[in-house]
Amino acid sequence: MQITVPIPSALAPLAAACRAAGGALYLVGGAVRNALLGLPHTDFDITGPLTQQAVQAVCDQGGIPCVPMSTALGTLHIRLSDGEVYEYTPFRAERYAAGGAHRPESVRFGVSMTEDAKRRDFTVNALYADCGTGAISDPLSALPDLETRTLRLAAPDTLRSDALRILRLVRFSAELGFTPDAAALAAARENAALLADIAPERRFSELRKILLADTKYGNTAEERFSDGVPPLPAGERQNVLDALLLLETIGAWESLIPALTAGRGMGQRPDFHRYTILEHAFHAAANAAPDETLRFAALLHDVGKPAALQTDGNYYRHDVYGAALAREALLALRAPNTLIHAVAAIVAGHMFDVQGTATDATLRLRFATWGREQTAYMIGIREADFRGCGIETTYIAERWRALFQRMLSENTPFSMRELAVTGSDVMAATGLSEGAAVGAIKNKLFRHAVKRPKDNERARLLRIAKGLARDMGAAGRVSSEKTPQETQHATRNS
Repeated sequence: MQITVPIPSALAPLAAACRAAGGALYLVGGAVRNALLGLPHTDFDITGPLTQQAVQAVCDQGGIPCVPMSTALGTLHIRLSDGEVYEYTPFRAERYAAGGAHRPESVRFGVSMTEDAKRRDFTVNALYADCGTGAISDPLSALPDLETRTLRLAAPDTLRSDALRILRLVRFSAELGFTPDAAALAAARENAALLADIAPERRFSELRKILLADTKYGNTAEERFSDGVPPLPAGERQNVLDALLLLETIGAWESLIPALTAGRGMGQRPDFHRYTILEHAFHAAANAAPDETLRFAALLHDVGKPAALQTDGNYYRHDVYGAALAREALLALRAPNTLIHAVAAIVAGHMFDVQGTATDATLRLRFATWGREQTAYMIGIREADFRGCGIETTYIAERWRALFQRMLSENTPFSMRELAVTGSDVMAATGLSEGAAVGAIKNKLFRHAVKRPKDNERARLLRIAKGLARDMGAAGRVSSEKTPQETQHATRNS
């Protein structure tokens, strides 16, 4: 029985025009695979025997917008009536130079569908659907692989030709829940060193997708930590953990984040950790909420432990070493600067109050100093870190979460800008001129309002400011690190 899949109706006129010009038009790759799996599509690739020039002529005659993207590869971007951009590439064969570079050395057009299929990465991505009828063509016998959820190489040299496909193997495994067959795993191990030939930006892009594999098809929605309480952890994401372990199995971390490999086989205190340093990194990342920054931070939060042990003989300053190593690792992958800075800050701060002894007042001031987004991240990393130990000890994170939620509900200020008074207000109320004294008073008002949010009201803060100014005049300049109550105590005993 002929297997068919639904074809976007917008493709029908183009398919008919191509057939009239002498060649069929096929939907290929992920769109066909996902249609057969009942998953949503992410993009549309189309192909056929017609050359780039022939399809461009068809589009021009039909008034269909198209843009040539690469003469060497024969690609066209075609915008159809549904608003989607479809990428057309003629049937082609490719030859790659030695090494694992992503771009082919030479391209040959005018080949058969079977030859075209063999240039693709995995058999499940080499299924073709006729754009006129929806009928499936399966030149590499991929349909049984879909049934068994197996990733099989489209050709024996698939990964040697383009090493980026090694990371795609891991990503598809995580996103789709497919298992690489023995030949694919062996080829991945054999060619893992070729990942060094891939542009850092491409390696970063694939690693990012792997870390967020559970968000690809709506298993969870990727959530941004912004001005609210971070989402509760949903438990360890097995597909993310399996993917990170698979990267370790095939030897890919040396070309992704080499610093992580220093923690391979390094045990930790058994009363706190069930896993080695490297394993703990994987478990922490898999336990983190589905946010790009948080998952990278969880993966890298203990990357400084081996360096700390080697240099200092202990782990006490591993957060300091780790922040530098995390920054270095992400710079090497040419990650966005905003991500680099955010991850380094999380790694640098992840040991704060690890024993859970800080008072609520201390935590309030630290949270306000961090700001809402950073506090949310720090709660997230604390939860991921503890859950990733394999020993359930989340009470500190729970306390942090509850206090943060209370601060938000109380409209606690998280920056000087959120104070109910300005520097001009303070100067007008106290008679002070612009200068360090006004800044010191504002800082004390901020600290006071963080601890007592109900006092963040203009009249109340100005009364406090006047008292502080009087005290400063009577007892000398008061340190901006003291609260108004501490200042009053110092004045009474001076």
